[in-house]
Amino acid sequence: MSSRFANRKNRKGFTLIELVVVLFILVGLAALIIPAVSGLVARTTASTSASSIGNVANAIQRYEAQFLAYPDNFDSLKTDLVGANLDTLDAAFIAATVNVTLTAPKRVPLTAAGITSIGVHTAGDGSYVMATPTAVTDTTVLRGLSTTTQEALGLETTGVAGKYIVLGVGAMTSMKGRTMMDPPVAFPSDGSINPINTYRRFMAIFQINDGTDPLTRAKLVGILAPDANSISTELGNYFSLVNPSN
Repeated sequence: MSSRFANRKNRKGFTLIELVVVLFILVGLAALIIPAVSGLVARTTASTSASSIGNVANAIQRYEAQFLAYPDNFDSLKTDLVGANLDTLDAAFIAATVNVTLTAPKRVPLTAAGITSIGVHTAGDGSYVMATPTAVTDTTVLRGLSTTTQEALGLETTGVAGKYIVLGVGAMTSMKGRTMMDPPVAFPSDGSINPINTYRRFMAIFQINDGTDPLTRAKLVGILAPDANSISTELGNYFSLVNPSN
């Protein structure tokens, strides 16, 4: 009797049954924790993106109020004046936009608004690379909203081709250090997305004509996240994650 007690007292480690019980407990905890952590990352991404959209819009509007012009040197989303798109753009953004070739009547509203130069990237540039300042001309090719995206964003009931152009709010914008310390980079929800080698700046939408005639002066009408989501979409994503039953 005392010998069996001594053996149990001197035993070290776990039995097989004890190990199996611990393993089941750990698996159960993982099943609870992993979805919670994943949901937290998604909610953080959506809320941070919505906040950044508002901050970028506010900074551009304050710059215009102070300097009576929009900031210059936004990022072009083309790799050169007439070539391919910057190849690190989000696929959803490419799908939501089309090429818009400027003409003199389309360029004049941008010039009148203070946008005379854009930053041109080279292929493969990520969020933090400084683009090359390049004058906007009558043949510059930019990205613009597709007609279906105009409708989806609530800008038009029937989309109009070439009515809006989209520029990146990047590291060389002239509002840096004035109404904004540094343009934000969108927080990635996908671990495979790295802002170092993926363009994750926010995008400013400017209207350049009224559907039939060029505007006298271009005007800011919205800000998009790198995946082409608007602030309302980001907020909708956040609240659907907070309360998925609704």
